[in-house]
This record gives sequence, structure tokens and C-alpha cells, in this order.
Amino acid sequence: MGFSLSSVSISMVINYVQSFGILAPVVAFVLFVIQAALPVFPYVILAGACGLLFGFKLGFFLSWSGALLGACLAYILSRRAGADWVEQKILSRRGLAMYHFDPGLAFWGILLARIIPVFPTPLINIVAGIGRVPFWSFFLSSALGKIPTAVLYTGLGVSLQPNQDIKSTAIIIALILLLGTAGHYLSRGRWQTVSKAQD
Repeated sequence: MGFSLSSVSISMVINYVQSFGILAPVVAFVLFVIQAALPVFPYVILAGACGLLFGFKLGFFLSWSGALLGACLAYILSRRAGADWVEQKILSRRGLAMYHFDPGLAFWGILLARIIPVFPTPLINIVAGIGRVPFWSFFLSSALGKIPTAVLYTGLGVSLQPNQDIKSTAIIIALILLLGTAGHYLSRGRWQTVSKAQD
């Protein structure tokens, strides 16, 4: 891609995207689609870079719509790949088993998982696809659930622009840390529950 994926920074992403000139928004959108399926670089870095580059409105739209399209593509591919293959190659490595989910519960579960980072985004997409979660339930819960993080991370990028209010930056960072902390503790509790259920 032109930069090391092991040490990606906002400045590196900005320089890379800017190098495409007028096609920069299109490239950013494609990167969001890729990131939703293959998290080779952090979403927060990409969304922050877009906020800094394009401003809040366009940055938010790119980070939200690109991530949503990528999530839907990962969902569809996982569903077509087959539960057996995905369970053997991906879920078993994380100590998870295959389940079929109730559509109503799946909607709220996916919505919560999108808002609070309990599990990695690609894992949510894959499990929803092979768990036979109805597409529209997955789509709507993902579309709504991705709004808060897209707003926060894009807003973080905007707040890094010159002459921005330091107070706003501090609030956004605090909210991101709060989401991350909540996700960490919920994830620990969830993994313990899954492990006990499998034992």
C-alpha cells in the first residue's frame, strides 16, 4: 500500500491518501471497506485521518459508509463460505463454537457490540454471516451501531486541526477511552462466560 501496516500513524495515512489528489476520498472509502473485512490497520487511525483531511461531514460519511459496506461484504462472503469452513479456520482458533442466533437478540447484540468494542469488527461480521442472522437485521444494527464510533473517531481527527478547541479534543479522547475500557471489561466477562459454557 505504500506504508508499513505494522506501524501505521495518522500522518502516514494522510500522506498516502493525499497522494491520490482528487481521488483521495475514493481511496479513503476503499480503505474503510478493506479495514472492515481485514483489519490490517486500526479504524481509529483511518477515521481520524479522514476527519483531519476532509472535515467532519465528509470524513464521517466516508468512515461510516465505507465501514458499513465492508461489514456487509464480509457478512455475505462468510455466509457463502459455509459455516464448517469458517468455524474450522477462524472461530476454533479463538475458542468459539458455531451458533445460530435469534434474529431479535442478534439485532441488539450486534448493535451493542458495534457501539462498545467487545469483539473485533471482522469477527462480528463473520459470526453474523455464518450464524444466519437475517441480512436486514445485520444491516440495520450495524448501520446504527457504527454511528457513535464514526462520530467520535472522525471528531478526534477534526479536533487535531489547528485552532481547534482543546476542551473538545479532551472530551472526545475521554469518550474514546471510556468506550475502550467498557469494551475491555465486557470482553473479559464474555470470554469467561463462553469458556465456562464450552467446558
